[in-house]
Amino acid sequence: MNITSYFNFAAGALHTPAKNKQDILTAIAESAVKNEVLKKMDKAAIFKKLSERESIGSTGFGNGIAIPHCSLDNISSFVIGALIAKDGADFRAMDARPVKLFIYIIAPTKYRNEHIRILSEISKVLRNNANVAKLLESANLKGFFDTFTRIGNWDISEELPQEFSQLTVHIQDSAAFSRILELFTEMKSCRISVLEAGNAGKYLYTLPLFSHFMNEERKGFHRVILALINTVYVNDSVRKILAICEELDCVDKVMVTANMLTYCNGSIDI
Repeated sequence: MNITSYFNFAAGALHTPAKNKQDILTAIAESAVKNEVLKKMDKAAIFKKLSERESIGSTGFGNGIAIPHCSLDNISSFVIGALIAKDGADFRAMDARPVKLFIYIIAPTKYRNEHIRILSEISKVLRNNANVAKLLESANLKGFFDTFTRIGNWDISEELPQEFSQLTVHIQDSAAFSRILELFTEMKSCRISVLEAGNAGKYLYTLPLFSHFMNEERKGFHRVILALINTVYVNDSVRKILAICEELDCVDKVMVTANMLTYCNGSIDI
């Protein structure tokens, strides 16, 4: 899958004068239907779906950026477009700041896993302030998507050897959990399970010998991520997990093990 093929070059204008959420969503719907994939769709239907998604929680995740998105039942491919509100728009973002950069995704409902991975890839690029600054300098859609293609790693169509490993990550820090889970979500063909776990102390404290150590704070956060990944990604994944732990100063609260698999069959949803 090369997501650059989903870029909506047909939309026309990159810049919008819209100042509020409703006007932004209207502009996105008008932009999206110019794409061949959506040309038979009603603008009002796309606006309604985008609004329904926003009612769950704002896709303006802060720092002047938003990724509005929705799913439609009767389309066969993704449409990814962009709008820039130069002076910012009130999009009711999580940090209450005006939003300048909007990258929207209209997705086929049946491709939920791909939708999640595309969201993760785009958000990863937009977390870099330098990337956002470059994109906001774009004069037109072609320039925007040319820049977007350069700063992202969008072509993930390469064939990989069919060798798989399982990474097991025990995590006792909630911030690290969020970051590490996102790391796996961005990875091609990764299958993920999350288990709620408990520190051994939680059970030891029920025994009379150890009961005097018991207190609520010591129960702690503990989750386990089981990630089935292509073996070629193992070293890079471990390196990135360690970097996250060092950044968050929680090396003593994350444990990683890796095992190469001799047998793998089937699939699970994200």
